[in-house]
Amino acid sequence: MKPYNKKYVLDVITEYNNKIKIKKVGDFEIKKNYGIQGIVKGYMYEIEDGVNIDILELQGPDNVWMRLTPLEIESSYMPIKFSKGKVGLVGLGLGYVAQEMAKRKEVKEVIVYEIDQDVIDLYNNSFNKNKKIKILCEDAFKAESNSFDFFYVDIYEYKLTKKVVEDYKILNSLHKIEEYSFWGMEHFLLSCRYEEIVWVYIPENWMAMTKLLSERLEESGYIKHYKALDEKLVSEVITDFKIVLE
Repeated sequence: MKPYNKKYVLDVITEYNNKIKIKKVGDFEIKKNYGIQGIVKGYMYEIEDGVNIDILELQGPDNVWMRLTPLEIESSYMPIKFSKGKVGLVGLGLGYVAQEMAKRKEVKEVIVYEIDQDVIDLYNNSFNKNKKIKILCEDAFKAESNSFDFFYVDIYEYKLTKKVVEDYKILNSLHKIEEYSFWGMEHFLLSCRYEEIVWVYIPENWMAMTKLLSERLEESGYIKHYKALDEKLVSEVITDFKIVLE
């Protein structure tokens, strides 16, 4: 039932609590806050529950950029599972996704684009050098052209935005990418109305990732607590994607 298994989620949180060090560098800081009580937001659902261990946060200027919560772990599961060969990753965060991708035998290299050196310094303070991971301190949208087997954009702060379409266009024009995905893709597709999505070409890996994750959501029982995204926003995004995916 991964990723919708509480023991699995808590084990991952505990693993990275033991790996990632609390520190402040420049405008960014890694902190720990104790647990979550009341409504727990997972990926595509909300449920009354509790998480009774420390939660890591990456805090930046006026914002929390990443929290190692059930939402983060569950939403990252499919991009990690489908990563292969030479991987491009936009957004380093706490380093969780890059580390998990590098664990996979199917992955040969992970090239991470992170625009802020402070975030990279925080990562290097917690993790030893990994021969599979190469971190570039540069703007992913202005980077030198490259080729990737899998490319994942993880910069959307846990929300859907029309920017995902423009980013898709720019990054696929800049690089040669075999399979592309972005944070929240599965939730977006599952929130689309049939009469809108049926006329849109959807990449095969998007369909496979969404199908598998929806099956896991149903098996877990969390499907009873499913929360669709805003209908108007979803409609606007799928309309924009219809043009670029043709």
